[in-house]
Amino acid sequence: MRQWEGRTNEPLMWTLFGAGGMLAVFTMPVLVVVFGLLVPFGGFGGAEGTYERMHGLLTHPIVALLLCLALGLVLWHCCHRTFHALHDLKLHPPEIVRSMIYGVALLSPAIGYALCLAA
Repeated sequence: MRQWEGRTNEPLMWTLFGAGGMLAVFTMPVLVVVFGLLVPFGGFGGAEGTYERMHGLLTHPIVALLLCLALGLVLWHCCHRTFHALHDLKLHPPEIVRSMIYGVALLSPAIGYALCLAA
């Protein structure tokens, strides 16, 4: 008898969904306050040198990797919610749409990481 018969990868999908939702709830408001209010209004010092400091921070490989992984989980959360919202609306898209939705969630962090390192 096969051990993995009848198993699905759905728990992994929902785990990534939950992690992305938790990151969205806890980190996105902080990012909005920091980068939307504090940095533009001089909360971290004057405007001079802000671009250089942020560029140096975001082009560091470890920081860029962590940032892209965090944003990738939030994007996975959005894509998973979109796919299941289609099912809730009784729209059952073909498998190619599911592949495209989750493909966006997988490729966007990789492309973002490459762009951070190329800058």
